[in-house]
Order: sequence, then C-alpha cells, then structure tokens
Amino acid sequence: MSCSPPLRRLEFVLVPVTAAAIFLVGAVPCRAVPVFSRKYQTSCQTCHTAFPKLNPFGEAFRLNGYRMPKETEDQIKETPVSLGSEAYKKMWPQAVFPSDLPGGAPFALNVKLANVYASSHDETGTQKIENDFQFPQEANLFAAGTLGRNFGFLSEVTFSERSDGGADLEIEHARLDIDSPFGPENAFHFRVGKLAPNLYDGFQEMWIMTDNAIDVLFAYDPIGINGGTGLSDSGGVSLPDRVRGIEMYGVAKHRLFYTVGVDQAIGGGGPNGQFASNSHKDVYGRVDWKFGGMGLDGDTGGKPLPAENWREKSLRVGAFGFTGNGTDVLFDVTDQAGSAFKMQDVHYGRLGVYASAYYGDLNVFGVYVHGSDKLQQLNPGDLSLVGETSHPYDAWFAEGDYVIRPPFQVSLRYEHLSPGDTSAPSLKFLNANFTFLIRANVKAMLEYRDDLRNSGNWALNTIFRIAF
Repeated sequence: MSCSPPLRRLEFVLVPVTAAAIFLVGAVPCRAVPVFSRKYQTSCQTCHTAFPKLNPFGEAFRLNGYRMPKETEDQIKETPVSLGSEAYKKMWPQAVFPSDLPGGAPFALNVKLANVYASSHDETGTQKIENDFQFPQEANLFAAGTLGRNFGFLSEVTFSERSDGGADLEIEHARLDIDSPFGPENAFHFRVGKLAPNLYDGFQEMWIMTDNAIDVLFAYDPIGINGGTGLSDSGGVSLPDRVRGIEMYGVAKHRLFYTVGVDQAIGGGGPNGQFASNSHKDVYGRVDWKFGGMGLDGDTGGKPLPAENWREKSLRVGAFGFTGNGTDVLFDVTDQAGSAFKMQDVHYGRLGVYASAYYGDLNVFGVYVHGSDKLQQLNPGDLSLVGETSHPYDAWFAEGDYVIRPPFQVSLRYEHLSPGDTSAPSLKFLNANFTFLIRANVKAMLEYRDDLRNSGNWALNTIFRIAF
C-alpha cells in the first residue's frame, strides 16, 4: 500500500531523526583527543567552531604551520624528542642540524557513521528511495605534527565502504611543510606533496562545517561536445579539491595572505586510468586582505583573546586564479548522432573572488568562479583534430553559519551553476545543516540537500562523527 505524500514526507523525516536519537543515546565520549589537542593539552574548541571548521584563532594556527602564534616552550605540554644537541646548530654544516620528533604518537582517527535517506531519479525518470545505514561510511587516519622549528607534516589515509560490499583505500594527503625558513616570521611557508591547496582556504571540504562539499565548484565536468552539462563523479576538471604539487604561501602585515603553486595537470591524473598522462603543469595563485578581527597570523593588536573565540567583527576579501593545459589527457564523448570521439581540454582557466564576513555569532561567506575551457574534438582512430571550441561557465555559492549556543550550530548554503553547454539548464542546490557537538570531539549532524531544479532529488542524512 502506498503512502500519501504528507505521510511519506513524515516518514522521510522520522527515520533519520530516530536514527539520530539512537546515535545520541549510544554515543560514548572517547578518552583520547586529536594530535594538537594532546600536544598543547587544550580543547578542540580552541581552534574549531565545529570541527573541521576553524575559528579565527584556528585559522592563524594553521597558517602558522600548526604552531601557536608567538609560541613559547611552556605552551607545549608534550615534550618533543630531541634529535641532536642544540650546539650542533652553530657547528652546521660540520654537524647535522638538530631537530625533534613529536613527544607522543602523532596520529588521530576520525570515524563517520551515516544514515543516508535520499530520493533520486534514474535516466527513465523512475524514483529511487535509498535508506542505508552506512556504519561506518568512512574512517580517516591522520598523522600530523611538527619537526623542530621549521618543518611539519600532514598525511591522511581514508577507508570507505562501497555499496557493493567492497572498500576503497585512498591517500588523500601526504605532504611536507617547510615553515618560515628565512625572512620575516610567517612571510614564507612551503608545502610539497599531495595536498588541499590554500587556493581554497575557507571553502574546501577540509574547512567547512557541512558534510556535503560545494559541488558546483569541485564536481563540475566541463567536458562535452557542446561544453559541460553538469556534475560528475569522475572525469574533467573544474577545481581539483586536492593536487600533487609545490606551494608557497605566507602572511604579511598581519592582514595580507597570499599563495602561489604549481601542480600536476588535471589534478595529478586523468580519466580512464591515465595517471599523469601529460607533462604540463597547472599554476595557481590567490591574495586576500582581512579587515578587522584577529590578524591572519594571530595578531590581536595587544588586546586579549575573547572568551567566545568564534566571535569577531571582520571582513576578508580575496581573488584567485587557476590555469592549466590538459593536452594528451583524453576523454570519451559521444555526439547526438551517437558517434564516438576523443576530447582534450587544451586550456582551462578559472578566476574567482572570495568574501567572508564575521559578525558576532554569524559567519557569511561565498565564492564566485568564472571558468573557461578550450576543448578539442579528436578522431578516435588517428587522434586527428576534428574541431575546437571554447565554453565558459559560471558557478557561485553563499553560505551562512550561525552559532546558536556553542554546542548547537546551523548552516544554510545556496549553490548555483550555469554550465558551459548553454542548452543545459542551470543547477541550483540548497544545503541545510544542524550540528550538535555532543562533546568537543563528538558531533551529530542532520543535513538536508535539495536539488531545486528537480524537487524529486533530495537527501536527508544523519551523520555521527568522532575524532580521537
């Protein structure tokens, strides 16, 4: 017997809420805390509003190479293991320059459990209802720390289960940091490895409070006979969320942030198993200025830190760009007549602007990106050129995060994408989140995402995360 629409909507709400209640009753706070909380013997809330989102102090901590602004030895509660005498510094290069290792095991684990309740439509228009207990959905093993005064590291290995019962294991981050090796403090930092570029500081999935990423920026596929039509799980490139590359960034005059980087073209790989299939490199850069509030390096102008460290009055604005050459990375495409071709994106460019405003308990931020792609259509036999076209696209989002009380926080985001293929309709998404910090490192979220172009496509997920 089928349910009436009101009853079905009630069922859609009650099932995840009931699952959330089960989570909350069964939640047991873990005894351990993440790496830097152990090192400094401080709460996650020192740096996070609702992990992983950083508050202004946490942003300064991150940009300072995961060190406290103006750090002193008495702030470090886990004594590092010395690797060599301090006297060797004066003897270098006649002796190996000394360093140190983290005093404790530099590991942290983040586990995510989810109840995924979603409605979608297949190619025939048939509605599909998904109601899955994904226990766990994924587990992330982090290793992070500092190595002496000028070096640091971060790595992340993610385990996730597939719907077919199998599992995926991915190295999401593996990087070495070189912090302030010369010049003014915080003016020059270097990172090398697989990393989330500072190009996305403030709006990549590592730095937002919602479970869903901002798909119109990171999941758009620009490849198509007439340009891209929408989102894709693989193939193409809009903005790669992680890159294999080398990056330099820094903070000057407490308020100016910059970053420049070089990475492997098309995010370090390509479709159809074509890993690193061309020798070109992407280049990117960004510059920001922050008005008001805490400086980007943690400077407070001599004022004491506020007890409610997520609050301030500030405005941060910036501009960024990303460009590259995808020659020799071939995509399979089919035209309306069913003929198969190969396609390559011989030049892609992305220009964007960023703004983030804090006013007390409210943080409003957003990004606008204009992209362009020069696509070459090739004969699949001899790869001879059939035609070349250029297709621009536009994407933007705006999000508001609000702290009701420190344990209770909400978020609302609107996303919009105008694809390169002008015959394809614009994509519009609404994402709403309620977060309850059960403990500083244990949280539950109820998150709703709606495809505003197609009211039948939506998801209401309950997420439980623990970090230790």
